[in-house]
Amino acid sequence: ITLGPLNATETEDGITYSAVTIEIDRPRRVATLTMSGPGDEQPTTIDGIMTAGDQFWPLRAFRELDDALLRLRLNEPAIGTIVLKTAGDPAAVLKVDDTLIRHKDHWAVREIIHFMKRTLKRVDLTSRSFFARIEPGSCFAGSLFELAIAADRSYMLDDPDQPNTIALSAMNG
Repeated sequence: ITLGPLNATETEDGITYSAVTIEIDRPRRVATLTMSGPGDEQPTTIDGIMTAGDQFWPLRAFRELDDALLRLRLNEPAIGTIVLKTAGDPAAVLKVDDTLIRHKDHWAVREIIHFMKRTLKRVDLTSRSFFARIEPGSCFAGSLFELAIAADRSYMLDDPDQPNTIALSAMNG
């Protein structure tokens, strides 16, 4: 798989990738990092994954997350708090997780899973305060729920008028 450029768009107060967005509030010393779940149909076969290459959602999204974390670490030393959010359909994340688990013995899928683990360890080892906001419209499910687990604290809205869920998959094992 050839890894192409990430094509991040930088502005004065943020960075935007295809699946990751960072909003920086320098006066408050806070960055909000939002990771979006898969927005389109993802391949479910090895041939499909290999054809998608670096555009296969878990590889692309976690590469962008890794780059975003490194940019925050190195370029924004005054940012002390990072708020983690997700957006998208939890079922889509769980479907991708199912594909990864079904093909975990294939070398490329195995490497993608290991890369996801290394990126999540980077969240855990970054010397900033991480707070996960689990709210309606979020997709803290399966592999993206690991972001909430890696955060220092997780806050989940409890409002019967606004349903809010989390979900686990085999990727959480």
